[in-house]
Amino acid sequence: MIGLPLPAGVSRQVVPTRHGPVPVLCGQPAAADPVDVVMTSGFFGTKEDFRELIALLAQAGLRGWAYDYRSQLDPGQPDQEYTVAGLAGDLRDLIHAVTGGRLAHVIGHCLGGFVARSAVLAEPGLARSLTLLSCGPSMGERKHRAMLGGLAKLHTSGGTMVLWPLVRKLLADDDTVMREFWRAKLASMNPRWVTGVAESLAEEPDRTAELIAAGLPALVVHGQRDRRLWSPDVYADLAGRLGADRVMIDRASHSANMEQPGPTAAALLKFWATVPEPTVVCR
Repeated sequence: MIGLPLPAGVSRQVVPTRHGPVPVLCGQPAAADPVDVVMTSGFFGTKEDFRELIALLAQAGLRGWAYDYRSQLDPGQPDQEYTVAGLAGDLRDLIHAVTGGRLAHVIGHCLGGFVARSAVLAEPGLARSLTLLSCGPSMGERKHRAMLGGLAKLHTSGGTMVLWPLVRKLLADDDTVMREFWRAKLASMNPRWVTGVAESLAEEPDRTAELIAAGLPALVVHGQRDRRLWSPDVYADLAGRLGADRVMIDRASHSANMEQPGPTAAALLKFWATVPEPTVVCR
């Protein structure tokens, strides 16, 4: 698939893991022993969604990692567990691979929030903190079920390319690089991955009580105009139950990491400055 241009301080790498090589974007901070930040994207997202954020974190001395979900963009891969739990297992493997056994700050955007939540609950001591970026407590509302049911049926109606006319309207006519990137991404989406993950996400419960019990420092971030899946009130309630701060990013909707990377990075750095230094390492 075509790759987007990368800002200074960000490189493409391939990380070997237990389930095979994983393509990543990696920040290149000047710090000799940087803290790691691992980022996981939304349903139609890829590692490129975090490229600007990774660059800003590198300038602040942190090493960001973003990756592509296994088999998401490769229909030729053998079938596997296309579930939130399965994706969380891959995230845990990647964290171990890139940190060498140290704890990382973990960020999950939308679907990635459920994946990150599952990963840190499955393995206490994996993360320093969890940031839920435009991710609510569950996908249990009627509008969520309708959306996920439609995604699960895309493979019977032409695959994800049927979404191209809608996506095309959201992209600037003169931004040929982004238009080519999105067209190639939709054309290469694995229909079995889309169906399996959509069906699994529909069954994912509200696990806020488990996060509270885990005691992991948390942050809830969303855009000022982000109302497509969860309302600001839902985000506020989630943060309140977690005992976490909620940051609303001005002039952003569902993808503040792409729309407003500067304010998003500032909110993250402010939060991480309050997180205690870890006293254990992940194994």
